[in-house]
Amino acid sequence: MNWNDLRYFLVLAEENSLSGAARRLRKEHTTVARRIEALESDLGTKLFDRLPRGWQLTSAGRNLVPVAERVEEEALTFERQAKGDEAAHGVVRISVPPVAGRVLFAPRLARLLKAHKGLEFEIIGAANIVNLARREADVAVRMITPREPGLITRKLVELGVGLYGGVGYKDRVPEMDWEFCGYEDTTYGASKREWVRTVLDRELPCRFRADDTETVRQFIAAGHGVGVLPRYFGDRDDELELIHADVEGRSRESVWMVVHPDMRRSPGVRLVMDALIKAANNIAEEYQV
Repeated sequence: MNWNDLRYFLVLAEENSLSGAARRLRKEHTTVARRIEALESDLGTKLFDRLPRGWQLTSAGRNLVPVAERVEEEALTFERQAKGDEAAHGVVRISVPPVAGRVLFAPRLARLLKAHKGLEFEIIGAANIVNLARREADVAVRMITPREPGLITRKLVELGVGLYGGVGYKDRVPEMDWEFCGYEDTTYGASKREWVRTVLDRELPCRFRADDTETVRQFIAAGHGVGVLPRYFGDRDDELELIHADVEGRSRESVWMVVHPDMRRSPGVRLVMDALIKAANNIAEEYQV
């Protein structure tokens, strides 16, 4: 039996769909299906019912979940501790939101690669929260407060936001006709909408929502309404115009670094952690507006 198949099994059990599991594992859905079929063949039992609404665990599959979780945790603990004894070389997997990764951290991490020829970086530019306990990443940068127990967390910096429109939008469209380009109905999205309500002293109609900053930016730039963006992103965009800055700090964005305790012994991970902290100090001076 291929022990990696247990990871495919556990992710599919959580997602209940091939497409969801494939996204998390960053594999083709056909690969996920093939690995599950191989695991079922090795064990001689059916683990999932293939239904139109998704893949549902069978009773045998449900019984296997806690066993697979224990085996996976032992294997990952062994891997993390073994990796901690390595020199500063090999692959360090860094999860960072796409926009923050591209604008804030990628240029600074690139310098680290030049200084340490044995290091390799794999940047996971996903908006979703990766599972550090399962080695979906070695280091994570997050724009929301980490809630998982047992992880090492550090607030790197707080950054300002602003209300933006496309160039000429506020002059072309009467304020009473403004619309809001918002984020999904999450805690993050609700906080941005509440700040705009406070700033403008009224609720703006919202007919567009997205789960990522870049898509919101595109709709704002196209003239579909106003929206909230980080200052480090919006201020440098020639297609956008700052309408209102969060000078009172009511809607600042906290940037967090998160690491599994077993990984802090890894020389490569420690180098990345130090680089992120140094980068945050520079970012604070440049963008804390």
